[in-house]
Amino acid sequence: MLVSTSDNRRNRLLAYSVCVPIAIAGLGCALKYPIALVLVPIAAGLFYLIRRQTRRRFKIIATPFPESWEATLQTQVDYFRALSDERKTRFRNLVKVFLDEIQITGIRTDVDEPTRVLVAASAVIPIMGFEDFEYSRLGEVLIYPGSFDQKYQTDTGEHANTLGLVGNKHLSGVMILSKPSLIAGFQNSSDKRNVGIHEFAHLVDRADGEIDGVPPTVTAETFDPWVRWVGEELKRDDVQGEHIDNYAYTNEAEYFAVLTEYFFENPKVLEKKNPKLYRMLRKMYHQDTKRLFSGRKPKRGRIGRNSPCPCGSGDKYKKCCLRKTRKGFPASST
Repeated sequence: MLVSTSDNRRNRLLAYSVCVPIAIAGLGCALKYPIALVLVPIAAGLFYLIRRQTRRRFKIIATPFPESWEATLQTQVDYFRALSDERKTRFRNLVKVFLDEIQITGIRTDVDEPTRVLVAASAVIPIMGFEDFEYSRLGEVLIYPGSFDQKYQTDTGEHANTLGLVGNKHLSGVMILSKPSLIAGFQNSSDKRNVGIHEFAHLVDRADGEIDGVPPTVTAETFDPWVRWVGEELKRDDVQGEHIDNYAYTNEAEYFAVLTEYFFENPKVLEKKNPKLYRMLRKMYHQDTKRLFSGRKPKRGRIGRNSPCPCGSGDKYKKCCLRKTRKGFPASST
C-alpha cells in the first residue's frame, strides 16, 4: 500500500517503457497507415492507468497527518502508542492510504472522523508486519448503529447479534461493522475482543481467494502444525472455561480471526497459556506483539477529562488530545 520515492520512480520508468514505444510506433506508421495514430491516445491512456494508483498514493503519503487523527490514535489505539517513532510513521502512512481509497459509509448513523480512523487502525494493525499487503477486494465499509441479524437488520431484538461481517455474493467487497462494537474494541485493550481486527483478519485470510482459516502468510514451516492444531481444537466437545473465546470453535476461519484478536489484544496471556500457538501466530503476522507491549501498562476503560493525556504531552486529556479530536477534519477524498 505504501509508495516510496524509489517505488514512484520505478513505476514511472515502467510507464514510459511500455507507452513510449507504442506512441512512437503509432507516429511512425501514421504516414502510411493514418489509422495507426490511434495508438497515441491509447498509449496516453495506458500511461495514466499504470501511473494512477502509484502517483495518487505517493501524493497522499506526502500530505501532513491531521492532528485530530493523531489524537485519536494516541488516545484510543494502544498498539499505535507502543510503536517506535519509525513504525508510527509507517502506521500513519498506511492509515492515510486506507482512508483515501476505502469508502466508509454510515447506515442510519453518523460516521465521524474518529470512527473512520478506528476503522483504518483496525485494518492497519494486522498488516504492519507485511512488506506490501493489499486489501484488494475491499471497496467500502458500512458502519451500522448497532448489531444486526442475518438480513442486515438492526431492530430485531435477540436475533440482531452480529457485530461485524465480511460480505460475499451481492455484498462482495463490503464489510459491515457495528459502530458501538468497533469503538468498544479499542476501549479495553486486554479483553481479547476487537471486532474491527477480527473482520480484517478475515480479509487477510481471504488474500489467497478463500476464507478458510489458513492465510497466505502461513509459511511451509507453520502450515502443517497450524492445520493439525486447528483440526484437533475443533474436534473438542468441551471448550467452556477456556482462555480462548468459544466463538473460535465455530469453524477454521473463525478460529483464526478470534485468535488474531487475542494475539493483538493480550499477547502476554496468549503466550503464557500456549507458547506454541503464540509462536505460530507470530510467524503468520511477522509481528512479536508480546515484545511490542512489554513494559507498557494497557489503558483500561475510558480516559477521564482531567487525566494525564495518553500521548505523553504532560497536559490534561481535556486540554490536549480530546480538544484535537473535536477539531474539524478535512473532507474525505473517497
